Amino acid sequence: MRILILGAGGIGGYFGGRLVQAGADVTFAVRPRRAAQLAADGLVVESPHGHFTVAPAAFTRVDSAAVQGIWDVILLAPKAYDLNSALDAIAPAVGPGSVIVPLLNGLRHIDALQARFGAGPVAGGTCGIPATLRPDGTVVQLGPLHRIVFGALPGTAPAAAAHLATLQAAFARTPVEAILEADMVRAMWEKFVGLTTLAAMTCLMRGSVGDILATDEGEALLAETMAACVGTATAAGQVPRETALLPFRKMIAARGSNVTASMLRDLEAGHATEGAHIVGDMLARARSFGIDPGPLRLAWCHLQAAEHRRQRDAAGG
Repeated sequence: MRILILGAGGIGGYFGGRLVQAGADVTFAVRPRRAAQLAADGLVVESPHGHFTVAPAAFTRVDSAAVQGIWDVILLAPKAYDLNSALDAIAPAVGPGSVIVPLLNGLRHIDALQARFGAGPVAGGTCGIPATLRPDGTVVQLGPLHRIVFGALPGTAPAAAAHLATLQAAFARTPVEAILEADMVRAMWEKFVGLTTLAAMTCLMRGSVGDILATDEGEALLAETMAACVGTATAAGQVPRETALLPFRKMIAARGSNVTASMLRDLEAGHATEGAHIVGDMLARARSFGIDPGPLRLAWCHLQAAEHRRQRDAAGG
C-alpha cells in the first residue's frame, strides 16, 4: 500500500514517521525548504514515547507542487486556510480506489473534498496529538496522546474504504492508538464540539482553562459554550456520545490547568487562525438550527476583529 502524506509538520511528520518506522511505503509531499531539511537530517522526532530519527533513505520526498502518480492512501493535514492549495497538490495523486483521509478539525473541509473529488475517495478522520514543528525541522510531541481515528463516510466507495483496514493494520505495528471508526460522522462532530468549546473560550478570554475558571463567570461561560455546541450537534442528528465528551468536560473543568487551544497560540503570535473553520462554522450551524449560540457570537467577533487587524497591519494600513 502506497501512502502519500501532504506535509511533514507536527501531525503529518509524527504519524508518517511512525508508519515509516513500521516499514510502510510512505512519501511526503513537502515544500522545498522542508524537503531540504528531510534530505539532510532525516525525519527527527522527539516524543514522550521515545525519540527517533528516520533516515532519509527510508522514505521518499516529492515537491508538493509537482505530485505525480496515484497513491492508495492520501493523508491530508494542512491548516484549514491552506485547504484549497492542498487539494490542488493532491489532485494528481487521486485515482480509482484511492482514499483521502483528512485530519483537519471541524466539518467544512468534507464538503470541499467531495465537491472536488466526489464522495467516492473521501473518508473522515480526526487526530489527537499535541505536536509542533521546530524551526530546525524537528517534530516535537508535546504530550503522550497520539491517537488517530478514521473511517468511511456515507458515499465512500468500497474500494477506498478497504484501504482503511490496511492503514489500521499498518498503525498496529506502531505505538500510535489507531481506531477504525464505524460512525465517523458522529466522531467528527464529537471532536468539533469539544474543540470549538476550547478554542472559542481560550481565544475569547486570551487565557488558559485555569485562567478562565479563576474568574467569577468562567465556569458558567464554558458550560454555556459546550451546551451550544452539543445542542447544535444534536440538532444535526449527531447526538454526541457522553464517553466522547467526557474528556473534554474534564478538560474544561480542570482548575489551575494551563491548557489552551492551539488557535490561541496562533492568535497571540499574530498568525492566521482556523477560526472560520471552527468557531465561525459552529456559530453558523447553530443559527441554522435555531440554537442559542451563547458565547460563540462574542468569540467569533473577537477572532474576526483580530484577523482584520492582522491583515490591516500586514498591508501597512
